[in-house]
Amino acid sequence: MSNTPVQLKNFSQLELENWVQTRGEKAFRGRQLFQWIWQKGVEEFKEMTNLSKSLITELEQNCSLNLSTVHQVQTSATQGTSKFLIRLNDGKFVETVLIPEGSRVTVCLSSQVGCALDCDFCATGKMGLNRNLTSGEIADQLLHVRRFSDCPITNIVFMGMGEPFHNYEPVIRAADILNAKLGFAHGARKITISTSGLVPQIRQFADEGHRYKLAVSLNASDDTSRTQLMPVNKKWNIADLVTACQVYTKASSNMLTFEYVLMAGINDNLGDARRLINIANKVFCKVNVIPYNEVAEDYQRPSKTRINKFLEALEGARFGVTVRWSQGDDIDAACGQLSTVAQLKNENTE
Repeated sequence: MSNTPVQLKNFSQLELENWVQTRGEKAFRGRQLFQWIWQKGVEEFKEMTNLSKSLITELEQNCSLNLSTVHQVQTSATQGTSKFLIRLNDGKFVETVLIPEGSRVTVCLSSQVGCALDCDFCATGKMGLNRNLTSGEIADQLLHVRRFSDCPITNIVFMGMGEPFHNYEPVIRAADILNAKLGFAHGARKITISTSGLVPQIRQFADEGHRYKLAVSLNASDDTSRTQLMPVNKKWNIADLVTACQVYTKASSNMLTFEYVLMAGINDNLGDARRLINIANKVFCKVNVIPYNEVAEDYQRPSKTRINKFLEALEGARFGVTVRWSQGDDIDAACGQLSTVAQLKNENTE
């Protein structure tokens, strides 16, 4: 075998079953391996007590369970949110966030090192794209957080660093690990994948019949404003996006979530609210309004009065409206604030 260890965490359950058979083992050994890795979260092969000694020896000699390590954990003193700076084997970093809110405990996973989409208001976008994460590196984040958290994790969102649908196949493979009975066994309706509006991937997601929930970052109600905020709108405008969202909700029967980051003087007036109603009324959806967490100097959070007027304008619409006051802004862990460049710079100056 190669001197490079086989990274078993990058295998699906079926791939592990097939792989062990190439080693002369029965397929059920692959299922056992998968369960030990993800459901039980062991860190060493010798902990896999129902495997034969000969198989454990072969695994120790030729394979690895090490994809990443926790470099640093910051916990908000006021909100309880924790941000994990996770070091990958090649020395690159991603951030993962644990958000406890009463009985709901959410983990926000990253899918890329950086992001290529360059949304004007987002810290991650300012990093540019370094590389995609593998399915194992994505799922490994949840293992690290699960070891840290005192409470069971109830919800998982792919809303951290990166555009999940720019890394489509590994993200779906990771979600399948989270959902698998021998993996983390999280219900599909408790797993949400977010996208800034990659229309072909939304359609693919619908065509493939995935049961995971979908969130779409809308953030503006007209093409001019959305293009300023999100360059992806030049390729797929709001009309294209709405059509793709209709395809998804019809195929899945799932309610979609439109994410709308509210920014002062950009997308928070009554005209914006009326146009948002017209857009959202065309889709089986709810709208999640997120008061802006300040990152870029050109954008600010509206006043509470302005936020309330915007929300009042949405009252009576056919869709539900929620407000997400992002947690962890005091440690730069809130929506749009994740940036390992800033985190490592701060660490090096301490």
